[in-house]
Amino acid sequence: MDVRHIAITAGFTVLIAFMLYRRFKRSVGFQKLTRSRLIFRSVMFGVLGCVFLYMGMLHPINFVADVVGMAGGLVLSYYAVKHLRFEKRQDGWYYCTHIGIEVAVLVLFMSRIGYRLIGMYLQDPAAQAAAANSMQDFTKDPLTVGIFFVLIAYYMRYFIHLLRKEKQLDLNTKSA
Repeated sequence: MDVRHIAITAGFTVLIAFMLYRRFKRSVGFQKLTRSRLIFRSVMFGVLGCVFLYMGMLHPINFVADVVGMAGGLVLSYYAVKHLRFEKRQDGWYYCTHIGIEVAVLVLFMSRIGYRLIGMYLQDPAAQAAAANSMQDFTKDPLTVGIFFVLIAYYMRYFIHLLRKEKQLDLNTKSA
């Protein structure tokens, strides 16, 4: 095995582990309700969703996976929104997500990406290079795309609910 290949793999592993650590850390406990951050995330997930939905239309089985993933994400977000808690602090509103649902979404995503990365790692080096250079490799697999749509639908509905709730909380605070 090539030293450069090991270094690249280790680098990506550390980067992914750091990103997952930050995401998990943000998911536990109260988070500050920041309108600009929620808008940015909603737009980002919306654009990614539209791109993947368009790519799914090119392959009927992927389109079915898109729809099933969206339905699953909407069901998860329904329960997450139902258990959402808000707290007023000196510097603004904070919210606490349902930890069980957030962890379930993260574990679902991490396990599928881990499975795909292990599958790519076990391929021969020429196939690895081709797969690493092609975003289509991730969009060809219906299970991966379906799980990605669970994330897209979950976070889109969740963030939009938070944006609406923020307006309502501000109105209630001003009228009190």
